[in-house]
Amino acid sequence: MIAAPPLAGADRIFDMVATGRRRQASDVHVEPGQGAAYRIYTAIERVATAPVEGADVLSFLDVTLDKLARARLDKLGIADAVYVHERTGAIRIHASQGKRGPRLAIRLLARAIPELDSLRLPAIVTSFAELRSGLVLVTGPTGSGKTTTVASILDRVNATSPKHIVTFEDPIEYTHAWLRSVVTQYEVGRDVASFADGIRGALRADPDVLFIGELRGLETVTACLQAAETGHVVFAALHTPSESAQAINRIIGLFPSAEQESARVRLADSLRALVGLRLVPLADGSGLRAAVEIALTNDALRRLIRDGATHQIRATIAMSRRDGMQTLEAHLNELVAAGEIDATVARAASLYPEERFPFVRAWGLAAGDARTRRRAALRARVGRAPRGTRTRMRRRLRSSPPARRIATRLHHLGAQAHA
Repeated sequence: MIAAPPLAGADRIFDMVATGRRRQASDVHVEPGQGAAYRIYTAIERVATAPVEGADVLSFLDVTLDKLARARLDKLGIADAVYVHERTGAIRIHASQGKRGPRLAIRLLARAIPELDSLRLPAIVTSFAELRSGLVLVTGPTGSGKTTTVASILDRVNATSPKHIVTFEDPIEYTHAWLRSVVTQYEVGRDVASFADGIRGALRADPDVLFIGELRGLETVTACLQAAETGHVVFAALHTPSESAQAINRIIGLFPSAEQESARVRLADSLRALVGLRLVPLADGSGLRAAVEIALTNDALRRLIRDGATHQIRATIAMSRRDGMQTLEAHLNELVAAGEIDATVARAASLYPEERFPFVRAWGLAAGDARTRRRAALRARVGRAPRGTRTRMRRRLRSSPPARRIATRLHHLGAQAHA
């Protein structure tokens, strides 16, 4: 547990936020009568201090919530807001009423929009900033980096292209200054009544690129598809597991049964890419790393979406590596082979822990020494290489004595990968 100095009122919570940022926490949780805790990478860590009083939280909310957010808290029992100050940086506040007073879940946002390259995403993601039309879905569980990823892509568009970018968020987490583009940002509940109302209005405001912070329901999805169908680039975030098929099923499932066939056709025609995100802790404990699933809509994928055969999407992604696609498990395997994450972390993050981990299962790899990691990465490339290239690569592997012991196993694994 972490010791905290004896402060009172709003200063007490501001100090917790500042300490959390120094310790690279992503969230701070506060509840009167219970205390406070940080989420540091993926673990919750309690703060060793006297219980936080309800008066401390109310004092903090008096400083950080505007009148509209405070009215929502009093009327509905929940409110969200973003507060920016030199002392704390940008924070997103979720306040909710509890038995002993308002509770807080505070997300510590980046002080500036991260450079797209600094996120270490697959190279194909950078090309999304050059799209001229269509829908890009960014999916993943809460806290997986969806908003940050889209903000970085939009920042690249803003810096390189003369366009009109329109965003709808609840609340606005990153503020975009005008660079080469004009950027108009709306906060749902403050500037527009709903995502759907905002999107429909924006289509009359000469937009080129739209960002929808959350696909919440049928009305929002319908407006999103309409925007993508009319020649705009649309980025949209969707709270689902990081698997492409589940995201598509989630969207189609929002439509009534009688409309689902036409919805599949509309989605297949407008979808350009799907990015599934999952943050995993690095093996050295220094931070988090994004594991990513990428689906790009080629003819095969469009046909599967139209036919409702989403159970085959995963196999199509796995067979389309040369086109820039990858399953989440394929990326997790690469991170394990490179020694960036542990095998146990990869298994925990995977939806298919037993089915899709040949490197972990065959060699028991975790974060090993540099030579082991290099050989593991080469083994991974052998399994994906054309048949003629695989022979040459195997000769290189056999040049080291330890490789001879795995030659037979490698042969069978490579054959299975191309069966």
